[in-house]
Amino acid sequence: MYKYFLISVLIVIVLVLLWASFQPQALWVFIILGPLILLGLYDLLQKNHTILRNFPVIGHFRYLFESIRPEINQYFVESDIEGRPFNRINRSIIYQRAKDVLDKEPFGTRMDYYETGYEWLLHSASPVHELNDDMRITIGGPDCKKPYSASILNISALSFGSLSGK
Repeated sequence: MYKYFLISVLIVIVLVLLWASFQPQALWVFIILGPLILLGLYDLLQKNHTILRNFPVIGHFRYLFESIRPEINQYFVESDIEGRPFNRINRSIIYQRAKDVLDKEPFGTRMDYYETGYEWLLHSASPVHELNDDMRITIGGPDCKKPYSASILNISALSFGSLSGK
């Protein structure tokens, strides 16, 4: 790569000098080319970054694109429901609340509610009557000495870690 870069630099310098022999204002091109040539020479001589040594000047684009990668992903690659730690929908809500703007989106969703694992509630056009509030049953009949009332939705003691060491 050294020789290709040096040969192309020499060709550019010779071409600009030839152009300047007919039109002296062409020397102003060195205001732009001079720093680029110096940057390329520095890239060839430095020992820390192989990419810059192998691809002088244009190797800097790799670091530029690496630095703007999160923004590229956020705005062009990810969908509204992808992204970590917050997806685009959640970020939009945060931005709207920070600006004190209404953060509600009526009439639909951008989520795929047919996807496996997606949980949601659907409004019913014909609701049912309210169920009995007493969600308990009596255990033990009239012959039982100590009948008691138990919840239908019991949680076992194991759920609270009764057998664990803590």
